[in-house]
Amino acid sequence: MEGAAATSTSARSNSANNNASSSNGNAASSSRKFTIKPFRSYTQMDTSSAHDTFSSLASAMDEIHNRNASTLSFEELYRNAYNLVLHKHGGLLYEGVQDRLSVHLRRSGAKLVKLAREESAASGNGNGNGGGDQYKLLEEMANCWTEHRITMVMVRDIFMYMDRTYVPQHRKRPVYDLGLWLFRRVVWERSMEDDGNDMEEYEGEQQAMQMSMGNSGPLKSAENDSTLGTVASTLVLQVIHADRQNRLSDAPQRTSLLKELIHMLLELAHANAGQFNDSSVLGARGRRTDQQGGNGVDNIPVYERDFEEVFLGESQDFYRMESTSRLSHSVGLGGANDDISNSTNDNGSKPAAKYSAMEYVHRAQSRLLEEKTRAGLLDLPTQTKSALLRIVETELIERHAKTLVEMEGSGFSSILKVVASSPAVGSVAAASASGRLMMASPARGALGMGAGSRGMLGGMEPSENGVVIDRDRIADLAAMYDLFSRVPSSVNHLRDALSERIRLDGRALVRDQETNVAPPAAFVKGVLDMRERFAAVVSDAMRGEKKGQKRMREAFEDFLNADARAANCLAVYVDELLRVGLRGAEERKVARELDRVIVIFRYLADKDVFEAYYKNHLAKRLLGNKSGSEEAERAMVSLLKAECGYQFTSKLEGMFNDMRISKETAEKYRSHKKGLVNTSTDARDAENGGKPVDVEVSVLSNSHWPSQNVQPCILPTAVKAAMDRFQKYYLTTYTGRKLSWQTFTGSAEIRATLPPIKGSKKSNARRHDLSVTTYQMCILVLFNTQDVLTLKQIRDETHIPEDELRRHLVSLCTPKHRILRKGSKGKGISGDDDTFTYNAEYTSKMTRVKIPMVSMRDATGSATGTAATSGANGIDGGAAAMGGAGAAASRGLVDGSSTVPIAVEEDRRHLLEAAIVRIMKARKILNHNDLVAEVTRQLSGRFAPQPQFVKKRVESLIEREYLERDEGDRRVYRYMA
Repeated sequence: MEGAAATSTSARSNSANNNASSSNGNAASSSRKFTIKPFRSYTQMDTSSAHDTFSSLASAMDEIHNRNASTLSFEELYRNAYNLVLHKHGGLLYEGVQDRLSVHLRRSGAKLVKLAREESAASGNGNGNGGGDQYKLLEEMANCWTEHRITMVMVRDIFMYMDRTYVPQHRKRPVYDLGLWLFRRVVWERSMEDDGNDMEEYEGEQQAMQMSMGNSGPLKSAENDSTLGTVASTLVLQVIHADRQNRLSDAPQRTSLLKELIHMLLELAHANAGQFNDSSVLGARGRRTDQQGGNGVDNIPVYERDFEEVFLGESQDFYRMESTSRLSHSVGLGGANDDISNSTNDNGSKPAAKYSAMEYVHRAQSRLLEEKTRAGLLDLPTQTKSALLRIVETELIERHAKTLVEMEGSGFSSILKVVASSPAVGSVAAASASGRLMMASPARGALGMGAGSRGMLGGMEPSENGVVIDRDRIADLAAMYDLFSRVPSSVNHLRDALSERIRLDGRALVRDQETNVAPPAAFVKGVLDMRERFAAVVSDAMRGEKKGQKRMREAFEDFLNADARAANCLAVYVDELLRVGLRGAEERKVARELDRVIVIFRYLADKDVFEAYYKNHLAKRLLGNKSGSEEAERAMVSLLKAECGYQFTSKLEGMFNDMRISKETAEKYRSHKKGLVNTSTDARDAENGGKPVDVEVSVLSNSHWPSQNVQPCILPTAVKAAMDRFQKYYLTTYTGRKLSWQTFTGSAEIRATLPPIKGSKKSNARRHDLSVTTYQMCILVLFNTQDVLTLKQIRDETHIPEDELRRHLVSLCTPKHRILRKGSKGKGISGDDDTFTYNAEYTSKMTRVKIPMVSMRDATGSATGTAATSGANGIDGGAAAMGGAGAAASRGLVDGSSTVPIAVEEDRRHLLEAAIVRIMKARKILNHNDLVAEVTRQLSGRFAPQPQFVKKRVESLIEREYLERDEGDRRVYRYMA
């Protein structure tokens, strides 16, 4: 093998010697297995042979076009194409293939042009039947395209070697892509004026190029030298338009046909991509055109140029016209049936009413679903599908979003108004609303809004808190929100409408409270109901979106923080809730009601105002034993602590602790009295029939309870004696302490002994146990010695503050509890000389009678205070104790007031100055704006300080030399150590 290999390397030069040696070695030739043959001589294929070879290939291509491919030997055809490329005749082969493909496409194009003209003539003469004949051109073009692709697959296999070698070297199109590109240029872009199918002379190259490129712009009408592609595109758009109008009888077949044509355009567009040397190509009229590089208009993808742009434009026009016409006449909330009397039949001159807002919404949703489904059936590219849906959303939603929101009677704002004004459960309005909704349910069902079973109010369902929520309307709002959410910018209109409705309803509640139409508790109840309804709108209709929640919160904060009224009213509502509303309630209900209160509390900026009023009412409940549930009281404090921190509730928790200690002290004092062996009588007890008065004293810490500088009144001697005994015991037990009696907070039980009623058969004296306040006790005891007293005499004997004295006297003269008779007429007291007479004829069915307090407004004729009764048995005292109504009024704590109480203003000044000093001590140097921002942030948990308020406190601190201004910049402050 090594010798053979060596001989083989020199075979060309020593061929004669090898042959000679072979002839001389006959003996060894019989065993030789390998022979060395000479190289074949290389013969270059001449042009004539190349043309002959290509002729056979051209004939094979014709047979393939004629459906006779089964008779061909593809192996031989591939070898012939291989030889042409191998012998440097690739250019001849490529140009020949291009010419043969063009010839066949010219014939196909001529047939299609002829068919298009026939259909156009038939349609122009009125002979079109409106059926499938007018779309025959599309069917034939789809068939032509399908056959061409099959042909090109077989042709590509024959010239595979040319694609691998010649095409990339000379920057030519691959054979398959060449066939697609020629289909575009020769068939799709063929002029409708060119119906010839013969090969013309190759002249006028530049003119043909211009004509070919001139047909590459936007689609034109069938007139003015349009192309076959423009006619086909127009028919495609007609099919889509008919489908949109539901006038397409054979929609599935037509959709399948359009899908195939769209795939054709996409594939043609793909074949046009790239930079190729396309020269001497048959133009749209059969003439050769020269084009270098593939740049210019011809390089625009045919799909985008001839279909997508026009399709999107036509879609925009269609939906713009439809949406405008739908909203040209609007109807009421109940749908088109509500305005049926305003419509006429087909023979009338008056147009029928178009869609209501909700009908339009459902129609738009249906249209969007139709377009999405149609785009999927047509297999449109993602970019076209996205652009189409964006156009439909713009025309159906964005352009009319404001109109749909503001449409009278059926828009988002109108529906929201209905939801916000849902009647209360069990009211007459609810019953009438139920009847109306039941009558309207068939119409609503037709609109897709009332299907299924209804609630107790025909779609209105009470929540756990008894708030009626119109679920049907919320479903309508949800449908509109789902539609608008497709265009995020349009949702702002819904949020604006929600915010405006909350503000309008909230201000209406504020006006009712200002004009005394509704008491403070009713104001808060209205706010709570509002909040629950609008929370249902945001959570259900607006899918709980964060921006909607933010706008709702801002709207509530806007009207609740207009003044301090909301904080005041909320404290009054909580007071009524904890005194009466939650008495005997289940734990779940207690938690639910308190959570609702905390939600409104979060909206308040003046949380310190709420704290002042809440502390005032809490003191009354604790001292008067008026709390419905101690667990509820502590749960409320815990919720406040979780919201505002320990400092906010430290005094409230101290109040509970004081009450616990007071109870323990009272038990110890009772045990102490029982343990006394030698008890000396006190002469002062003679006023009470010789019996000592039993007192229960609540000893309170001065730092926890709201204290008042109210002078103690003059108590009856027997009561004073009992207080002295308790004080002696307390100071003996707890050394170093001091008691300051607060007589305006107590209550008492006194027994009234009245003579028999004249003419009555009973001769026994009548007895009633009266539950009264300490002030009322002091007044009534005076009538033990006199039957008639004037206002001045009572004031001098008791030293009760003027307003409180008038209020307590009027309470004793009410028609239901007329223990005293007032000399003057009317509710008020005329003056110091007005007389009060003991009413011996007072009667009551009850043995135990509680004397209620009238409001300060009724007693004095002004709005300086409201009714409040203390509930502690006996006399309350301590270093500081809860103030009564008159004392509260003196501090500005008036229920329903819109102003910040004086005491709260004072606390704010101290808190603000402390925060400023604390910040400046840490920062040392700070400019004014940064200081205001930091102070506002730190105090936001209690109140929102105004910049002017901060500035005044800064000036005060500068005067007191806590701060100083920087000499270089007057807006910069320095801390002075």
